[in-house]
Amino acid sequence: MKHFSDAEWADFVRNLTTEGTAVQMKQHTDEGCERCSAALNTWQYVRSMAAAELAFTPPESAGRIARSQFAVMTHVGTAPRLVFDSTMPPLAAGIRGSVAARQFLYETDEYYIDLRVEPQMENDRACVVGQVLKRIGDDRVAQGVPVRIQRGRLPVAHTSTNEFGEFQLEFEAGDSLCVSIANPASEIVLPLYGMQSKSLKTNDLY
Repeated sequence: MKHFSDAEWADFVRNLTTEGTAVQMKQHTDEGCERCSAALNTWQYVRSMAAAELAFTPPESAGRIARSQFAVMTHVGTAPRLVFDSTMPPLAAGIRGSVAARQFLYETDEYYIDLRVEPQMENDRACVVGQVLKRIGDDRVAQGVPVRIQRGRLPVAHTSTNEFGEFQLEFEAGDSLCVSIANPASEIVLPLYGMQSKSLKTNDLY
C-alpha cells in the first residue's frame, strides 16, 4: 500500500494539491488507512492552529527576542515561513516545565525543513536534529545539502544531509545562534530560540 508523505498531506489540507492527487488521497483515507488518516488529522490541526494564530498579538517581549535573533543575519537569503511550532498548542499543567525539546517546521519555495532543538542543560550544550525535503519532484529527499550552526556569521558546527535528507549537529549553547542551510539559489537562515549559555533553562523555550 502506497502511503502519502507529511509534505503531501500539508499541501492537501491547504488545497495546494492537484485535483487528481487530492481525489486519490481522499480515497486512500476513505479506504481505512490509519497511518495516513492520522497524518491528515495532524495537519488539519496544524492548519487550524495557524489560522487561530492570525488573531493572536504576541507580547512586546517576544517581538524583541525575534528582532534580536534576526538582527544577526546581515545578508538576504531565501525567506523561510514558519508552518509549525510545538509551543503553539497550550501545554497541560505539569508538562510545561518537563518538556525540553522544541519542534519547528519551516517551508520555503523549494523545501520543507523539520527541526528539533534539544538543549542539554547539564553541560551547556544543545543538539539540533532535522530533515530537509524538496517540495516538488519525484525524489523529495534533499541529500548532500550543507547545514551549519552559526553565531552571527561565524560557523560553530557543520554537516550535510544524509541519504534521507536528515542531519544532526551538537554544539555549545549561546546567544545569537542560527541554522544555515545552503541551496543552489541562496542561503536559508533559521533562528534558534532558547539557546542561552549558562542561563539555559527548560522554561526559556516556552
